[in-house]
Amino acid sequence: MSRSPFRRVRLSLREAVLTATSYFVCAAIALQLTRFDGGIAIVWLAGPVLFARLSTTPRWRWGAIILACIPTGLCASVLFGFHGLVAIPLPLLCIAEAWLAAWLIRRLYPRFGRFQSLPEVGSFLLVAGVIVPALTAFGGALCAHIARDLPFWPAWRDWYAGHALGLVTFAPPLLLTLRGGARQWIASDKSRMGEAALLLGLVALASLATFGQDRIPLVILPFIPTIAATLRLGRFGAVSAVVVLVTIGLSFSLAGHGPTTLLRLPMGQKLQVLQIYFATIVLTVLPLAAELRSRRRLVDRLHAAEALHRLVLDRMSDIVVRVNAEGVVRYASPSATRVSGYDPGELLGQSMFSLILPEDHAALLEARQKALSHPEAPAIVEYRVRRKDGIVVWVESHMRGIIDEQGRTNGTVSIIREITQRRQLVEDLTAQAMTDHLTGACNRRAFDEALLALLAEQPSPSANAAEAGCLAVFDLDHFKHINDRYGHAAGDEVLVRFVSILRGAVRDGDVVARLGGEEFAVLLKGLTIDQAHLVCERIRTRFEEADIQDSLGNSVQATVSIGIGPLLTGGESRKILSRADDALYRAKRDGRNRTSLPFPDTSTEKRSA
Repeated sequence: MSRSPFRRVRLSLREAVLTATSYFVCAAIALQLTRFDGGIAIVWLAGPVLFARLSTTPRWRWGAIILACIPTGLCASVLFGFHGLVAIPLPLLCIAEAWLAAWLIRRLYPRFGRFQSLPEVGSFLLVAGVIVPALTAFGGALCAHIARDLPFWPAWRDWYAGHALGLVTFAPPLLLTLRGGARQWIASDKSRMGEAALLLGLVALASLATFGQDRIPLVILPFIPTIAATLRLGRFGAVSAVVVLVTIGLSFSLAGHGPTTLLRLPMGQKLQVLQIYFATIVLTVLPLAAELRSRRRLVDRLHAAEALHRLVLDRMSDIVVRVNAEGVVRYASPSATRVSGYDPGELLGQSMFSLILPEDHAALLEARQKALSHPEAPAIVEYRVRRKDGIVVWVESHMRGIIDEQGRTNGTVSIIREITQRRQLVEDLTAQAMTDHLTGACNRRAFDEALLALLAEQPSPSANAAEAGCLAVFDLDHFKHINDRYGHAAGDEVLVRFVSILRGAVRDGDVVARLGGEEFAVLLKGLTIDQAHLVCERIRTRFEEADIQDSLGNSVQATVSIGIGPLLTGGESRKILSRADDALYRAKRDGRNRTSLPFPDTSTEKRSA
């Protein structure tokens, strides 16, 4: 732990020394080989070296690197550049240029240095190729004008061209090298080394064919293998191809060969044309490599997302189904087998309605139309599905519309869950809420709903247009006396036995209800008064003759009074109940254990034996 700070300082010093040495060598080469007629260097190589080092180094280490480059820059300027007082500000201006470019690019794009996206490449070209060289060119042109009486604007042009093109051309390969991009690519993609060697070899051959002769201007020839290397190898291929091309092209051009010899221009302007050529290639392949990298990362994310989604779909119990606009199944998740009994492959190409009960088609069509019309909102629907083994199950579907690239809905995607047990539970709870817990008959709430529904029905053509049937109300005679004498257990047994007699005497579709206490009612749908009277008399007689005993074996005698009223279609339930109750009260008043019809003159009375 104690050696860690010392180690960091030593590494920082070594980094600063290596950068300063490289800066001196590149500055000396540029001043010696590309400075003509005592003017400004046409190709500036030192700036990209310092810019690349600063761009790949934490800011707290910039000070040591810049301080190390100042004396080496001054030495190169004094030995090979301008002499006199301007030998001091010019190298400082060059160092400030590299620092400003690195600082600005970090501000615009904090993670700069990998050329992985178009915004990153665009930020680099804007800062290193336009803003910073244009600003420092004013100071460089002023120094050149003072030292050698050079025209200001031509000097400004030479500085800007040399420094901008130098940064744009040479900084990317240096950045890739310093960040270890080439080493990482080689280590991660060793299987493609043969392809990389072949493509870069083609770039070298095209560069030799272009710059190794000065008769035919084959400047377009290196573009072809360079683009191929970029497309196949990505960022590594683009930068490597540029390095090969620049190395060969610059070497032969400085030796007096290549297409620039065909230009009738001074050597300095020929090198500027060459730099423009190199920069054009860089401006072509770097954005292309960045876009390819961005798309490759997008494809990788899509593949990862697809793998994750498939893993989730394979493990989830709910079914995911995608259906096109025509209602044909295009995808079904593996869980479809558990719910429907069909393999997903068997469902593909089938209509989504093929497994759904016809009675539920209308509800599903309505939900699907809602999902297609409003894809931003889910449509929820419950329906029944017939499994492969013939069993019918309930499912709940959450459906959304799928929007294509034109913004139109071209189908739906649904998450489907089996809810058979839930539906059964709801039905059981509903039945409990509608059932008298002692007798098993319908309770008052269920009776009221059934009565309203029956009154709202349209009568059949063969039936009386006004009458929908009859309502019979029952009240057990002297029930309080039974409870007091035999106990409540015996009273409960009397109630249960009476309901059993009721159900045995009426049809399955007739509603048998306990209205409260010892009062009951039956909805006799479609029966006339006379038919209802016969049914009620049968019930009264059976109940009177029933053998009911208490817990001690004592016989419990019980009778019932009955009132009948007609069910009039469109009538009010309150009035219908009131009319039947009036008949019941007459039966009670006239001695109990009898059936009373709604009209006094047609009532039938029968006393207990």
